[in-house]
Amino acid sequence: MRYEESDRIELKRQMVDDLDKEIVAFLNAHGGTIYIGVDDDGKVVGVPQTLKDEYDEKVSAILSNNIKPNPRNKTEFSFNDENVLAIDIKEGDSKPYYLTNKGPKPSGTYIRVGRSKRPATDNEILMMIRDGSGWLWESQTSKEQDLTFDEISKIAKRKGLDFGVHKFRNLKIINRNGEFTNLGLLVSDQNPIEVKFAVYDKNLDFKVKEEFHGSIVAIADDVLKYAELFNATSAKIIPGQISRVETKSYPGASLREAILNALCHAEYFALSNIKIEFFPDKAKVTNPGNIYNDGTIEDIKNGIQSFRNPSLVILLNKLGYIENYGTGIQRILEAYQGAEHQPEFYVSKSYFMVTLHSLNPIGISDTQNDTQNDTQNDTQNDTQKIKIVDLIKDAIRKNPSITREELAEKLSKSKATIARAIKKSEEIKFVGSSKTGHWEIIDKKED
Repeated sequence: MRYEESDRIELKRQMVDDLDKEIVAFLNAHGGTIYIGVDDDGKVVGVPQTLKDEYDEKVSAILSNNIKPNPRNKTEFSFNDENVLAIDIKEGDSKPYYLTNKGPKPSGTYIRVGRSKRPATDNEILMMIRDGSGWLWESQTSKEQDLTFDEISKIAKRKGLDFGVHKFRNLKIINRNGEFTNLGLLVSDQNPIEVKFAVYDKNLDFKVKEEFHGSIVAIADDVLKYAELFNATSAKIIPGQISRVETKSYPGASLREAILNALCHAEYFALSNIKIEFFPDKAKVTNPGNIYNDGTIEDIKNGIQSFRNPSLVILLNKLGYIENYGTGIQRILEAYQGAEHQPEFYVSKSYFMVTLHSLNPIGISDTQNDTQNDTQNDTQNDTQKIKIVDLIKDAIRKNPSITREELAEKLSKSKATIARAIKKSEEIKFVGSSKTGHWEIIDKKED
C-alpha cells in the first residue's frame, strides 16, 4: 500500500501525545484515516510486536475517556498486514467534538484544514452547535426592532401582492411574541447586508464598483437588473442563413440563478457580504457559507438541498424571484449544455463560489467604443434600452441631483447613451435650472 498525507490522511511514525486532537479534528471535518507506523515521506516502519497491545489500549482509552461526545460509533482501528495501525474516522454527526478536559472551546476543539489540524474559532464552534441543533438564524429575534418596510412594500405592490402587517406572522417576519425576527431584519429597509458588485477590465482594474444596500428583496431587484446590463450579446452572421445568431455571454437563466442562489443560501449569521464580479472572460458570484447541513456539490447538482434560510426562500418564491426550490444549480448547468467551458462550483468551510465562463470571452467593451457599440445595441435590442432606463431610475432615486456624467460613469455607458435613454423615457424629468435643479421620477407602475 502507498501512504501519502492529504486532507484525509495523517501519517505518524509512532504513537503521539496529541493523537486525541488529531481524531477530534477529523471528527469535526470530513473524516479520514490516521496511520501509525509510517514516516511523513510514506516509508513504512511498522509498529513493533511488543508495542501493539500498548497502542491498542491507548487508542481505546482515548476514545472512551478523552473525547466528547463519545466517538466510538464513528471510529474503527486495527493493524494491517504491514504492522501499521490504521485508525479510520468517519465525519461526526454530533459536532462539535472536543477534548473532555478542555470543553467545547478553541483550546479543546480542533478541525482539519488541508494536511494539518488547528483549533476551531469561537464562531466555527458556534456554527457547529447551531447546525447540529437545527437552529436557524433567520428565526431568531432581531437585535434591531425599529424596522421599516417601504422598499419591499413597493415591490409587492408592483407585483400585485399583499404585503400588509397582517401577513408578517405567516411570513415569519415577526415571531409569536410580536417581535421582528432576523428575516424581518433582512427584508427591512435597515438590512445591514451589502452586495458588492464589480466589473474589471483586462488589467483587473475597476471599471465599475457598486454597493447595494437596503431590503434584501430590493437588493435582489436592483442587482439582477444591473448584472443583466453586463450580460453582453454578440451577433454573428452564419453563411447560408438569413438571420444572425445572437449569443448571450451568460446563457439562459445562468446568471440570474447564480445570483439568486447566493442570496437564498448565504450565511447571514456571519454578517458578511455577497460579491458579484465580472471579468473579461467570466463572472464570479460568491456568498458566505458553505453547503448547508454538510451537503456536497453532487447533492446540489442533483437537486438535493437543505435550506439555511427556508423562510427567505419561501418569501422570494411568493414574490416571483424563484420558481422551484433547489433547482438553481440544475438550471445553470442546463443553460451551459454543450458549452466548451462548464460552470465551476467551489465550496470551502466559509464560502460558496459559482464561476460562469463567458460565451463571448472578448468581454465587456472598452469605454472608448461605448458610443458606437451602444448605438448599435440601442437599435438592435429594445429590451436592453428598458434595462438601462431602469438602472438610471434606480440611480436617480438614490441621488436626485446626480449628473449625466456621473450616470455614465456609474453605469459604464457613454453620455450619449444616457442622454438617449432619458430622452425616450416618459418617466424621467429634470426640474429646475442646470445648476440647482434635480431629477424626478414619474413611476407609472406605482401610480
